[in-house]
Amino acid sequence: MAAPKSELATFWNLLKKFDWWSWNNWFYAWGISRFLLHSILFVGLLLILSLQIPNMFLFAMGWLIGTSPVWLPIALLIGFYEIWFWYARSNFIFHKTPVLLEMLIPREITRSPRAMETALTNLWVPQGVTTLYMRMFKGWVLPWYSLEMASLGGEIHFYIWVWKDWQKIVEATMYANYPEIELREAEDYSQKFRYNPDTQTCYGCGWRLEPYNPKERYIDAYVMKTYIDLELDKDPKEEVKVDPFGTVLEVMGSMNKDQQMWIQFLITPEFRWGKLNPSESDWKHKVEEEVQKVRRLAGIFPPESATKLSEYETRFVRPRPTWVHEHQLETMQRNLGKHPFAVVPRGIFISPHKDFGVRFWDMRWIWRPFANPQYMTQMRNRWYHTVMDYPWQDLHDMRWEMLTRRFIDAYRRRSGFYSPWEFPPNVMTTELLATLYHPPSSSIQVPGLVRISSKKSAPPPNLPQ
Repeated sequence: MAAPKSELATFWNLLKKFDWWSWNNWFYAWGISRFLLHSILFVGLLLILSLQIPNMFLFAMGWLIGTSPVWLPIALLIGFYEIWFWYARSNFIFHKTPVLLEMLIPREITRSPRAMETALTNLWVPQGVTTLYMRMFKGWVLPWYSLEMASLGGEIHFYIWVWKDWQKIVEATMYANYPEIELREAEDYSQKFRYNPDTQTCYGCGWRLEPYNPKERYIDAYVMKTYIDLELDKDPKEEVKVDPFGTVLEVMGSMNKDQQMWIQFLITPEFRWGKLNPSESDWKHKVEEEVQKVRRLAGIFPPESATKLSEYETRFVRPRPTWVHEHQLETMQRNLGKHPFAVVPRGIFISPHKDFGVRFWDMRWIWRPFANPQYMTQMRNRWYHTVMDYPWQDLHDMRWEMLTRRFIDAYRRRSGFYSPWEFPPNVMTTELLATLYHPPSSSIQVPGLVRISSKKSAPPPNLPQ
């Protein structure tokens, strides 16, 4: 009976103190979307207003027509601007040829994720979008890449999706940092898949990098555990390394022969338009604000006055940080020296009806080993099928099937930053990306991980001609 009492207490507190944000969250927790709630309120207020104003429709139309010389040119100009940008970008993207490169991993690979971080740094190339002419008239957009892992019946494969124009750059930077691996063009596994709703169930979700404090959801300043926090870059002995990435691969390798799990990280450089320096990005200023906030909280003064001090006054505060404050400042300031990427992560679990069960929970929280619940953040599952908890949210599975087909289409297109599928991205540095996606070392022994028998090597240079 504790749960009903808690719900009643929450509802009673909402009645005593009106807070529109709290009311929105309360309705959302019961499966009523904010859009539906606001639409009902708008229609209700409109009906009340129609009782107060006779012939309200004719009255409103008269005002619209009478003021059209003022608002209509502005609306047409804004509409043309948006449509032209959409057309120019779509035309530019349409003429790009995508390539899917499979990463063949040898049995012996000893490099730490720092090598992957160096490789990703070389992909931070904001080419072709530094002027308004390039963006507006030519429709050029930033190049984006897709770092992918796919478990096809329990066999784990690593892929990198890239435009044909950037294939040589990706190959060069990967071979420079991982000379043991081999990259080869592969057939797109997502295009081969044919979804059959009569025999299969798909569960798709995206992940957001979110602090445990829900009010700071979109800051992206606090990071999860990275390979530096896990000390994977210090000890060269493979037998003593503990890489949480092995847990991710173990989950993917435990699929049955009729099940599949796809994971995708869409990445593109994060920076201000017209600025080539990563330190000038909006994300950098948000992190600096959070650093100052933590410094205020670590100072010696009453907590209620911590947020009222100016940046100048903060310089004279005597710091007394706790272990939590020290690690927050260390990780945030260390990541300020890394290249930031805008990231759209998502994954899908595909299974026959009879074997679906609760295996999708493994994918929802697959990044839990990297979470830091005490003072940092986590990867929370969002979007797609994660929002349907009540029967009135999806009648006869119509919404479920629609979202499944939308997810598969967006995955195949590798679309997440521009039309037709756009999602709010996170900002992750190369350090965190390298932690979540890197060629697994020989310390990770997963049965389903596909490895080649020998590493790639060049012939001796002293062979006779």
